[in-house]
Amino acid sequence: MDLQGIKDHWQTWAKEYGTDLRATTKGVTAKALEVDALCRCIESLYGADAAMKVLEVGCGNGVNCFKLLERFPKYSFTGLDFVPEMIESAKSVKSELDLPDERITFGVANVMELPTDLAVYDLVITDRLLINLNTTALQVEAIGKLAKHVKPGGHMIMIENSTTTYDRQNRARVLAGLPARTPYEFNLFFDEKEIIAGLAKAKLELVDTEDFGSLHDLVLYVLVPMLNGGVVDYDHPLVKAATDLSIAVSAEEKNSFGSYGQNRLYKCRKLAAD
Repeated sequence: MDLQGIKDHWQTWAKEYGTDLRATTKGVTAKALEVDALCRCIESLYGADAAMKVLEVGCGNGVNCFKLLERFPKYSFTGLDFVPEMIESAKSVKSELDLPDERITFGVANVMELPTDLAVYDLVITDRLLINLNTTALQVEAIGKLAKHVKPGGHMIMIENSTTTYDRQNRARVLAGLPARTPYEFNLFFDEKEIIAGLAKAKLELVDTEDFGSLHDLVLYVLVPMLNGGVVDYDHPLVKAATDLSIAVSAEEKNSFGSYGQNRLYKCRKLAAD
């Protein structure tokens, strides 16, 4: 799909679902795992009481920003998205919550054309943003643009989909007698070899990865379909149970369930300028 088609897709969802989570994802459980992974990673880096500046590019209708603000009330958050309707929804929620600008702000911007006056932040976040660029070259270019807004010694956290772990998930499906899945046409999953090389060019050091969704995805995309005539059921009680268990176990030990989740967290540190 071309870039305009990808934008049209998200604009359609933004208009249809407004402030609802469904504007950005089908899975309530997957979002719970993403937010949990972000919270744990951020707290490990900065703690909960520091006054850190955070930028999320591709913020959608603001779900992550609002959830993170609850967990880190002393932080300030800026959310940017290229779909105006997404930002309208985020601003609507902000108004309902009566949150001041010094705590959270939203604006319209494309990751490929970030504002020239955009600040430098302690932390920059993406969550299934870069997979909406339709070539690996554009993904690498976008990482370079984002890295310019991370202060030296600061961090960038990306939650993006990986072909490496997706292939493992599909192998499990095939072994279970299920057909391999294919990504949506508006998504291009990470080619990690190229992405990691791009991180280095952007003066970002890959510090760690976390496969926080492995058990969830094995249950959702393999075990439930095995019991359900091949049908994926986002609301199946086993999926909720797998989510709860994953969050509980991850609080003590990361990556306990292997590398089968299509979402992967990449924790990167910005190196000092030469």
